[in-house]
Amino acid sequence: MKFRFDKNVTALLEGSIDIHIHSAPDVYPRLLNDVELALSAKENGMRAILVKNHYFETAGRARLATDVADFPVFGGIALNLTNGGLNKHAVKMALKMGAKEVWMPTVHADYFVRNKSHVANLATEIGDDVQGLVLVNPDGSLKKELYEIFDIIKEADAIFATGHVTKEEAKLAVREAAKQGVKKIIVTHPAATFVHYSVEDMKEILDLGATFLEHTWNDVTRQVSHPLQISALFDIIKAVGASHSIMSTDAGQWLNPPAAQQMGIYIKEALINGIPAKDIRQMVADNPAKILGI
Repeated sequence: MKFRFDKNVTALLEGSIDIHIHSAPDVYPRLLNDVELALSAKENGMRAILVKNHYFETAGRARLATDVADFPVFGGIALNLTNGGLNKHAVKMALKMGAKEVWMPTVHADYFVRNKSHVANLATEIGDDVQGLVLVNPDGSLKKELYEIFDIIKEADAIFATGHVTKEEAKLAVREAAKQGVKKIIVTHPAATFVHYSVEDMKEILDLGATFLEHTWNDVTRQVSHPLQISALFDIIKAVGASHSIMSTDAGQWLNPPAAQQMGIYIKEALINGIPAKDIRQMVADNPAKILGI
């Protein structure tokens, strides 16, 4: 379906890249499958998408969707328990399959497991028997497995993303990843109320070596128990700057609009809230293209 927006929104939606979408098949209900998602993005003039799954790598299915839809679809791997946690072998094989992004634990991050009520639909598959994953040792140092993973990510020129770990873990991991030569580092939805970064935290993690802060529209929707105010999201973007930011949707939930429509809504609200068109273009097209290497 071709979504209808005014010409200013349509001009920015065309050529945009959404690096954070959840699609079917999944253990959670999803609005569109990989191919449907790709065809929708293509019909609405987008340039590319990246699909994410909390439990399985998505690089292989992204390749199939690319072939079927004749549209660029990328994938990645989230280092949750179903992928072996901090598992260098899973990372290596996912990257060989073409994965572009490696997320630290998301639904199985210890912090998220303990605060799972903040995203109720994700909590349905996180049982009481799940022991959450952490990135640090009892003495506060980073786990050695991560240094091996950093090397693999660096060699593949892939993206390291912080996932749902604490901001303290994320800061340490970003610092060490950057020291080890990882060039592409994304801080995953730092504005989300359940990870709770302040603007000062965001600026600090950029100084530690993060490439971009990923601001997701999902953070203002009823998908989360404590949604961010729309104006607050754009205040954050203004404070940290477009050059350090990516706008993505984190779409795919049955209760939210399709990803291409959601990206259009995000762009529309950005314009309403005083974000210049050139900055929006940078955050929805230029910066995502840079981090994906396309």
